[in-house]
Amino acid sequence: MSSLSERARARSGVTDHCPGCGLDLSQPRRGKPRSVPQHKRFFAMIRAAHSYWPAGHRFKPINDDHLRKWLQAKAGHAIVTTIDTVGLETNAAILLIAAGLSAAKDHTFPFAADGKFYIFQSESIAFDTLPHLSACALFDAVADTIEAETGLKVTDIMPAIRERKPAKAETFASSPL
Repeated sequence: MSSLSERARARSGVTDHCPGCGLDLSQPRRGKPRSVPQHKRFFAMIRAAHSYWPAGHRFKPINDDHLRKWLQAKAGHAIVTTIDTVGLETNAAILLIAAGLSAAKDHTFPFAADGKFYIFQSESIAFDTLPHLSACALFDAVADTIEAETGLKVTDIMPAIRERKPAKAETFASSPL
């Protein structure tokens, strides 16, 4: 620790990371934060898409999360690892591909074409790291992908929006008492 303020912060127990989730608090926030209703609507859209997913589709989602990650990757929100297998012996290519797949996190979506092997992984949409406008763009792209892949309009498969219950203060304010 080089400065007096850093030593004082260390003694006081103040850290640069949230003790609950580990979020780096020293980093500036990126843009307007997402809203909870926007977040809930996105996951409701994924659940609806999963329940209406065509049985004959080439992609067979295991669950809502698997479908969400595939849709995000398909919509362009992905990390792509490319393994060039041109000129490699079969065993060497298999070892490289296996290493690439084992290094990947949870759901991966492999694809091979023109002597290359691609490993697609959905990028994180963590609430605190994906700002509002970026989330809006991604969620719209995912909706477009759902419509392109299923032939169904997202607005037709989404459940109806429930009316918000009034808060207790609103209930008492409108009472005749």
